[in-house]
Amino acid sequence: MPRRWPLALALLALLVPGIGTAQQNVLPVPQPRLDDLEPAVAEQIRDAQQHTDGIVAKGGSSRELADAYGSLARVYHAYEFLDSAEPAYVNARRLASGNSEWPHLLGVLFQQTGRLEEAAEALTAARRLQPRDHAAAAYLGDIYLSLNRLVDARDQFQSVVDVFPAVARRGLGDVAMRERKFAEAVEHYRAVLDRVPQAAAVHYSLAMAYRGMGRMEDAREHLQRRGPEGVHADDPILTSVQSLVRGERAWVMQGRRAYDAGQFAAAVDAFTKALEAAPSSVVARVDLGSALVQMNRDAEAIPYFRDALRLSPEEPGVAEALIGALVRVGRDGEAIETFSRVKTYRPDDEGSLVGVAILLAARERFREAMAVLEDAHQRFPDRTATATTLARLLSSAPDVSLRDGKRALDIAMAVNDAEPTPAHAETIALALAELGRCDEAMNWMKRAVASAERGKNAAEAARLSGEMGKYARATCRP
Repeated sequence: MPRRWPLALALLALLVPGIGTAQQNVLPVPQPRLDDLEPAVAEQIRDAQQHTDGIVAKGGSSRELADAYGSLARVYHAYEFLDSAEPAYVNARRLASGNSEWPHLLGVLFQQTGRLEEAAEALTAARRLQPRDHAAAAYLGDIYLSLNRLVDARDQFQSVVDVFPAVARRGLGDVAMRERKFAEAVEHYRAVLDRVPQAAAVHYSLAMAYRGMGRMEDAREHLQRRGPEGVHADDPILTSVQSLVRGERAWVMQGRRAYDAGQFAAAVDAFTKALEAAPSSVVARVDLGSALVQMNRDAEAIPYFRDALRLSPEEPGVAEALIGALVRVGRDGEAIETFSRVKTYRPDDEGSLVGVAILLAARERFREAMAVLEDAHQRFPDRTATATTLARLLSSAPDVSLRDGKRALDIAMAVNDAEPTPAHAETIALALAELGRCDEAMNWMKRAVASAERGKNAAEAARLSGEMGKYARATCRP
């Protein structure tokens, strides 16, 4: 919903003598606090503010005022002071209605803040003023997709196939997925990966398209290959805004753009320079550690996470990131010690979370392991590894007071229904054994072995066959 500015402020130009006609339709621009910024950044913003104030004070022309407000908005936008950037962009747009740059950047800002209808209006206006604004078309495609306006989304993506082929085909694939045209989606996503093989995020979309076609093996293969890097349209207008950033913040923002694009080596370089510019920066340490993790350099990331935790124990996500890295490099004792000290974990990092739970169980801290898994399963009930580990612990925890065979069976059946595998069939057997339903448990073990054999997984078939003796006894409870 459009932001409404107070009437008294909106009429300010009418009430103050000497304000020209060009200034009568401008909005007040709130000034953000600059106290906590680096001196160079604060000086840059003050210079832009003073320049705008000077143009206003001298009763500048519409063109001069538009340029001043636009320049001020770009600086605010660069440093993510969006509440200040928005009215400054609005002023620039009103004062220079023929300039496509201001509705373009205003539309980007609206998209960043989730105001999609307003973003669509502004970017459409930018396209009318400058039909070759192809980046605006790519943004509009994603916005219309989010608004479920699939015909409009397809039109926008189709219009940039020759300019941004990977972005367009990714978008057309997303449209096809919404329309349940899974084969068409597969064609588009494969075209993206043929052109940009490092766009690992597209593997997830491709996996979902294969799942829609019932090709589960292909789906599993691409799920294993998914990653964070996507495809993005080149936007020189927005790049010119981002280039305004200075100091530590400049390097952090540059690093985050590289990180979001999956360019992790460049991100490491930028975050390293941010840390050199501000040696006490917690943000730079955490971001540098995170980029190193993406490059499978967990051991190098650990000191940065540990220092960040020491400098700012309450910083969200730092302890969780440290625990995850420690788990992945096999430093189990340190991972458990850190977990015990901070009593936290990262629920969206399933691998580390399950790793912590297994480590706790290995140290006979079953109740804590159960609590970690229960909390994660409540938040993310569709996560396979979490659900499976929880079901197995509910079935076979050495502390029998923690067991719940019926709930374990419900979870295991749901997992197997969604993704039938030999291991998931074994989890069902384990839950049935806890309930004393030994014949049924044995039948599920036979199904697990047969499934492994059909999949030509001899090692898994042999392992499962070796476990079957446990279920042949009259009392098969673990």
